[in-house]
Amino acid sequence: MIDFRKKVSASRGNKISNPIEIYDTLDRKSITGPLRASQKYILNEWYENRKDEKDLIVKLHTGEGKTLIGLLMLQSIINMGEGPCIYVCPNKYLAKQVSQEAEKFGIPFCVIEEHNQIPNNFYSGEKILIIHAHKLFNGKSIFGTGMSFEKAGAIVLDDSHACIDVIRDAFTIKIDRSTLSDAYLQILTLFTDDLLEQGEGSYIDIENGEYSAFMKIPYWSWFDKQSEMLKILSIFKDKDEIKFAWELIKDNLFECECYISGQKIEIAPSNIRVDDFGTFSKSKRKILMSATTQDDIFFVKGLGLKPESVERPLIYPDMKWSGEKMILIPSMINDNIDRDLIGTKFAKIKPEKFGIVVIVPNTNRANYYKNLGANYPEENNKLITTIEDLKKFEFNDTIVLNNRYDGIDLPDESCRILILDSMPYLNGFSDKYEEQCFPNSEIINKKLAQKIEQGLGRAVRGEKDYCSIIVTGVELVKFIVSLNTNKYFSSQTRRQIEIGLEVAEMAKEELREEDSLLTPVKSLINQLLKRDEGWKEYYKESMDDFKIDDNSNTRHKKILKESEIEQYFSNREYRKAAEKMQKFIDDEIEDDLEKGWYLEKQARYTYLFSKDQSIRLQSSAFKCNKNLLKPIDGVEYQKVSFIHENRIKNIKAYIGKFKDYEVFKLYLTSLLDDLSFGIDSKKFEAALKEVGEFLGFISQRPDQEIRKGPDNLWCGENNQYLLFECKNEVSEGRAEITKKEAGQMNNHCGWFDRKYGTNVKVSHFMIISTKNLAYEADFTHDVKIIRRNGLKKLKDNLKGFINELCPYDLKTISSEVLQKYLNIHKLNMGTFSEEYSENYFHRRS
Repeated sequence: MIDFRKKVSASRGNKISNPIEIYDTLDRKSITGPLRASQKYILNEWYENRKDEKDLIVKLHTGEGKTLIGLLMLQSIINMGEGPCIYVCPNKYLAKQVSQEAEKFGIPFCVIEEHNQIPNNFYSGEKILIIHAHKLFNGKSIFGTGMSFEKAGAIVLDDSHACIDVIRDAFTIKIDRSTLSDAYLQILTLFTDDLLEQGEGSYIDIENGEYSAFMKIPYWSWFDKQSEMLKILSIFKDKDEIKFAWELIKDNLFECECYISGQKIEIAPSNIRVDDFGTFSKSKRKILMSATTQDDIFFVKGLGLKPESVERPLIYPDMKWSGEKMILIPSMINDNIDRDLIGTKFAKIKPEKFGIVVIVPNTNRANYYKNLGANYPEENNKLITTIEDLKKFEFNDTIVLNNRYDGIDLPDESCRILILDSMPYLNGFSDKYEEQCFPNSEIINKKLAQKIEQGLGRAVRGEKDYCSIIVTGVELVKFIVSLNTNKYFSSQTRRQIEIGLEVAEMAKEELREEDSLLTPVKSLINQLLKRDEGWKEYYKESMDDFKIDDNSNTRHKKILKESEIEQYFSNREYRKAAEKMQKFIDDEIEDDLEKGWYLEKQARYTYLFSKDQSIRLQSSAFKCNKNLLKPIDGVEYQKVSFIHENRIKNIKAYIGKFKDYEVFKLYLTSLLDDLSFGIDSKKFEAALKEVGEFLGFISQRPDQEIRKGPDNLWCGENNQYLLFECKNEVSEGRAEITKKEAGQMNNHCGWFDRKYGTNVKVSHFMIISTKNLAYEADFTHDVKIIRRNGLKKLKDNLKGFINELCPYDLKTISSEVLQKYLNIHKLNMGTFSEEYSENYFHRRS
């Protein structure tokens, strides 16, 4: 018999567990050096004082080596015999990068191979398993769901905020109209009557396939038609769009909300049950990696963390700023430098010594750059190849990234000029609905600020890295400079933005008459690229002066209360959820829009035990916030009249709200930017309403406010009315106005006649890219068309009026001055039709 005990080394059971000591024993590649001071501190503090915490957040600057820290922590846990351990990345691309890092440092790891089996080296706790988040978080996960799951001793979530999005997607069904048309049309048909009640115009846009038009299914319709909905989904449950989420939501469809757009249906629960993924939620240790620019408030609701964990991250106490960002805002140097001018200049450049990268929010903007000569890698594989080429210093074209604000690193020469073009948007319909209903939502603004910061950080990946970052697009510029939204950025980013504004003022002072518009922008970029000592000293001195503060403006306790209320609803404790929500509203909410938002949630909970009470709550919600769902029992329309109004007085009141002319001009410029063809229809209609208010008229959005009538209605002196039907999202290649669109216009003109009578003076306008009326269509009223040129002329005249006000004190400007400039720029109601519209052409064959 073999005595194995004689073969066992005395030290075999006493592996080194201190992560700093582990690092010294690794068979590392020669290119690796010693641990940085920040890495040593984090690892030592964790090992000595915090390694037993169940939930831990590690916060460090980008480029400080969080990946190595996470790998060493997991190796330490393995050596303590407390594995198995998993390192989770948000996508395949980053999982590959982490595997390369582990190999470089000599840290044993394993991956899931093509056969899709979990390796034995993971089960035995010998090696760290490196995976991307979709492997763990999906309804058919090989790690199991519900009560049956693989156990883990520790999990590291790298780029944890991006992983939250993956978890949310795991519970979400997205049905594309083009690839799963049968399912799409069956669901659309099921809810057609309900959607028509909410808004005929929006429904017609959806029926016509308009990309950005979307509506929420009323929760009462969703609850009442649950069985029919389940039958439709079960027919298609083996399709890729449905099967991965089906197992997670099929028995809990009541807690989901559904949104329908012209191209897609999205079904997702309002509360993400992360406990369904036991491998993660029941892990003995969860270590979440977070950048200093990210607000960890989202871990409370997204990952189920307690506020205490979020409030006690593990940070490096001597941490200051990292990396050099020259943020350039060209429109703050000269407001004639718009995003199209920037695009025209930079899209065609063929860089030789460094990369030029543009991040845009959507496909339309990506194609704009592509048509100008930039390289837009649309497929994921092509994108990965393109990024790898940049890192190999292969520079051929300006590269365009479509809605890629995170997950892509562009260090050093791979990107020295980064352009953030236009405001990013939130991907999920639930977020879009919240943004639409509650535009001042702190949560939404935090998400947008975080997305912008992620974009700003793509090209500065270390302490010595540097990049010139051009920020363009009126809405984006307004967000980063406005006091109302600037506060949502981290203190480091706020300071970098302040430097950008200071640089813009300096550039103004240096301007010469003979300079072209882009001369100061090019000059500043050259100073950065040539490593101008003055710039470097100025930047360092400016950044050294700022202090990292706690700008989280946290609502951790408030978020936790919301999450607990949703949990009651998920557990089918509907009455308790409604009672808790009422107390939450009483204790926490003051703003009317926000109050309406939470009253709608309360009405949703209440519907499942008292329909009558729910209807009353929804009516109250709608009175507070007209962007919400229209109540079942309808809404009474309030006619508008100008009898007791004074136009000039209204204009004075409007402009008097602004602190100074610069703030006023920036706001109005952003507003007019939304008044463009191709812009989201809701934004366009909101902008048109506010332009009416700016011009001193009474301005309404009947279709939005009562779900009947035209998109916009202005009422002016002598009770003259302008009625607008907005089709600004219609393709510019559209040949004609369709019969459906003409019928919609006729319905809204008829609505006006019923409400106001036929003897009232009213002009009817359709804002659309074509003036040709289809042969089979007819208008029942005199309708004028506003096309691109007419809209541009209106905007130009509005800009001219705004510029005239520059020399005046907005608080004391006289009525005579305002009226003079209104006349000069043809902004009176009586001349509106002849100045900005044209007759339609009716095809006769």
